[in-house]
Amino acid sequence: MRIAELSRTSGVSIATIKYYIREGLLPSGLLTNSNQARYTEDHVHRLRLIRALMDLGGLTISKIRSVVTALEDPDGRADPRTWTADGPFAGPLAPLTADPQTVATVRSLIERQGWNAPVDGPEFAMVVELLDTLCELGQERFADRLDDYAEAAERAAAIDEEVLGSCDGSRSRAESLVVGTVLGDSLLSALRRLARAERSTAPMPAFAGEAGS
Repeated sequence: MRIAELSRTSGVSIATIKYYIREGLLPSGLLTNSNQARYTEDHVHRLRLIRALMDLGGLTISKIRSVVTALEDPDGRADPRTWTADGPFAGPLAPLTADPQTVATVRSLIERQGWNAPVDGPEFAMVVELLDTLCELGQERFADRLDDYAEAAERAAAIDEEVLGSCDGSRSRAESLVVGTVLGDSLLSALRRLARAERSTAPMPAFAGEAGS
């Protein structure tokens, strides 16, 4: 197909397609003459992947570039932690300024769950920071259910592993890892809100400022 058909099929404008090619997100089409190129269903699939990572996963162009580079080199190693949306991030040094009790709580959680997670990694730091923030906001009830949340996370991680294990071929597995890593958190968050909406039959309590109105 030519670029006009690629645009119609994918729903991505011609200008945007050319931009993705220049940025290294989308491979060039096969040149048929000096100013014509042909594209395949692989290009349609890549465009859909790019839009999903950008629109639903919140990734920047530079991060999507690193993702597709990893996909094009199945034998290469890539760090899935770099495939998350930009935003507030707790670095590995965060526990040094955190409440020591919170750090101990998360360490204990890891031991109880039997997780082989580094205590100097960004995931550990993020959990510590989130727990501290919840407590600062007076929302200790969420932190008190940490083990229950951990059990739900363990189940989700086990499902991820089952899905990846069912993939045929390294290319399919690599793309599933990318999509699962980037969109998996968004899916879980949306499902959580969906389940919570079904349970939220009682009216929300009024804010303090509204009590006297």
